[in-house]
Amino acid sequence: MSAVDRAWLEMDEPNNPMVVSAVLELDRVDDVRRLVQHVVERLVGYPRFRQCVDRSVEPPVWCNVADLSLAYHVRIFHLTEDGPEHCITAAVAREVAGALDQRHPLWQLIVFMRDEGRVTVLFRAHHAIADGMALIGVLMRCTDEPAQPPRDAATEARLAVRRLFARIDRAAGTIQDLVRIARDRARWGEHLAVPLRHGRDTALAFRRVLRLPQDNPSCLRQPLSGERRVAWSGALRLAPVKARARKLGVKVNDLFLAALAGAISRYLKDAQSDGADARNLRISIPVNLRKPVDGELGNCFGLVLLDLPMEPLDWQTRLRLVAQRMQSLKRSPEARATLLGLAAAGRLPIAWEKSLVNYLAGKSAAVVSNLPGPQQALTIAGARLGNLVFWPPQTAGIGVGISLFSYNGRVTVGISADLALIEDPARIVALFEDELRLILQPRKHAAVRELRQPARPTLVRTSSVTDPPPSSDRVRTPDPAHPAQVHHG
Repeated sequence: MSAVDRAWLEMDEPNNPMVVSAVLELDRVDDVRRLVQHVVERLVGYPRFRQCVDRSVEPPVWCNVADLSLAYHVRIFHLTEDGPEHCITAAVAREVAGALDQRHPLWQLIVFMRDEGRVTVLFRAHHAIADGMALIGVLMRCTDEPAQPPRDAATEARLAVRRLFARIDRAAGTIQDLVRIARDRARWGEHLAVPLRHGRDTALAFRRVLRLPQDNPSCLRQPLSGERRVAWSGALRLAPVKARARKLGVKVNDLFLAALAGAISRYLKDAQSDGADARNLRISIPVNLRKPVDGELGNCFGLVLLDLPMEPLDWQTRLRLVAQRMQSLKRSPEARATLLGLAAAGRLPIAWEKSLVNYLAGKSAAVVSNLPGPQQALTIAGARLGNLVFWPPQTAGIGVGISLFSYNGRVTVGISADLALIEDPARIVALFEDELRLILQPRKHAAVRELRQPARPTLVRTSSVTDPPPSSDRVRTPDPAHPAQVHHG
């Protein structure tokens, strides 16, 4: 077990298990047993999903199990949806709060059979197996092979030309590298200075993280209860968001984070808590450090800490602040510094490791992850994958996890929160959608300055962020007065 994976294994707390959870909403499921068999066969193709933790040695190692106990790993429930206790969000929340048994391989599938051939699958895997990016890749490999579109002669010719130019480009690059090496033989000292400078910058970045003040809203730093609430949006259209981001000269992620900052700020103010006067909310953002072709499991990501503005601001100012801060973080070695810090923590005695991790975790109040998914419709064992949402685990006393996942031209926001910190995450989801619409459909004479270009854009009204779905498929917040009103995703 790598030092980083061991660090995540030891971060489990009674009220805060280190488990990545993902919800897959499937339509037109004819045979649930066949669906489960299909997914399990794909999962156990990875050795890690057939291994448990062996603590008879120190440090612990992975060991193979003789037989999988499917009674533990797979559970199937029927939701009649005739009362609040059968609401899908409540059913999922009850499951995500529980820890995984380390005597078994650290994963589970919980299947909720619903009406009209709909099935919601909750996939849970411990962070010690892999990080969120790798686990989403695992889920994508559980899908059916997408049909390849036929290629005509013109397409084949264009591909052949592209391959030829790629070979020429690689050959030219190799020759250029050889010439550069021959020319720079006397400059080995400068080449050696580069890794030394990177090491110094990484150490300085880690020191900056350690020195950050704890200035998050105190209402989000209460002791955790261990009881979870979850909520997720419907599939929001991604095209108008991309178009608006291009118009304003910002990244799509900047726009989402600005909307999230506005939503949380409004929620804290409406809740009349001591967070209403908060001026800052520091969030941890996982940054993927894998190579693009890396398909291995394990953990290979760092964290950057972003301060979201909580003070009363118009959306233009908030978006500008978020974009500027994200731009400076992209040039920072902070992500690799935190990865090295986790690796170091994994080699310390457990008590020291938890102290270091808890100290780092105390700098932020929420984990916010944004992962891109495939942009074409997928199926699993013939059933259509309609939506996917996941929640990253939160270390130590952090009790709020927020995710954004894009799939098939849509994006879904999901929130998992400890009840002691946020009582109604569905309200934050609704406020997020409201803030997003405000950015996409500004008032006719609203003005906003471009962040990357000196010219000011001409603002136009953009279509709504969501398509108006049929009433039976709309996202609803469960209402105690109407027990049959449930979340359909």
